[in-house]
Amino acid sequence: MTPNPYQAPLTDSLAAQQSPPPSHFIPGRLEFKGQVTPQHHRDAVIKAGIRTEYRNTTRVMLVLAGLFALLSGVLVLVTGNLDATHLLRTLLATAVLLVGVGLFCRHQRWLIGTRVPSFQLALGPIHGWIDRDGLWLETEQSQAYWPLCNLVSCAATHDLWVLSFGKEQTFWQTLPVDAFADPASARSVAADLQQAFPPQLPQLLDERKRTPPETVCLFSMPGDAIEFEGNFYEDCARGTRLLKATKQAVVRTWVALAVLLASLLVSIFVLTGFRTLYVALAALWIAILVASIFVRVWRARRAAKQKGRMIAWYSKGWLDDQGYCAMTSLGQTRATWQFFDHVEITEDSIGLYPHESDVACCLVSREQFANTDDWNRATELVRGKFVA
Repeated sequence: MTPNPYQAPLTDSLAAQQSPPPSHFIPGRLEFKGQVTPQHHRDAVIKAGIRTEYRNTTRVMLVLAGLFALLSGVLVLVTGNLDATHLLRTLLATAVLLVGVGLFCRHQRWLIGTRVPSFQLALGPIHGWIDRDGLWLETEQSQAYWPLCNLVSCAATHDLWVLSFGKEQTFWQTLPVDAFADPASARSVAADLQQAFPPQLPQLLDERKRTPPETVCLFSMPGDAIEFEGNFYEDCARGTRLLKATKQAVVRTWVALAVLLASLLVSIFVLTGFRTLYVALAALWIAILVASIFVRVWRARRAAKQKGRMIAWYSKGWLDDQGYCAMTSLGQTRATWQFFDHVEITEDSIGLYPHESDVACCLVSREQFANTDDWNRATELVRGKFVA
């Protein structure tokens, strides 16, 4: 076979396709010690852009509204129909759409720029390091570690370095650059990592969480520990405050989307002189759009099911007199009981809530304990730590 003289060498092509691992960009241990505030977590979205849809959704919506207004104006000029009734109809249609777009963007920016940042766990004084192996982060009441090979995306500004290890992009680690012993080096490494692992759109599920952790636990298990291990199934969260809070956010999102789509239909109805044919065509397109969303969600959830039950994640760890420890394939955490604001015990699970609100929770299911005695011991331990 005659070689193609214009084809790049095979080794060069493979090298171009394979980006270096995150450890390639870390020159050595970078230590930090400082303070993390709720505003830092909000800035991780608003300024650093760890959640790309915060900015992009608003831009897309405004562009679509602008195109609608422009096409409406062009249509008026082309038809030459400049009577007051037609002009008023055009203005009303545009105004209705702008109201829908505005409400949807406001909800989206609240959800991603305010509510999701409130999930984040590291607040107050922090210290730790990042090196070629991973990120070690300590607060006054918790310790956590994430292998760097699990890094999904990175965002950075002059003042912030944000790392996300989960494909759902629900949690991230926010590090103030001025907390580093060498801010200039941290800023340079963060910029390089951001270029290699830029922020991405969140995925519905992270399939890596369903695999058992293989790394060695960095924390010592005391003799009084009550161990747990196994799959946490989604139905084990039934009746929890977390599930209720999650459903409320989902309902608000669907209501915002419904208002947006309804405003689009109404604006088309008004603009076309109250002709139902155009509205019916637009409604058909909307139905196809909504159906495609449901199909995508259904496919992702079906892939995560085992014997008809949805696997949320696989975890192992223990509860003891000092607190809680858990490992997943993405990382591991050790927290004292003082780290949690309140707890919840249902028939199927133990929920440990680090915030006053119920938007974030560490869950352990009854099925993850070896037997009923361990489950009873665990619930008794938790109740004893949070006596009213």
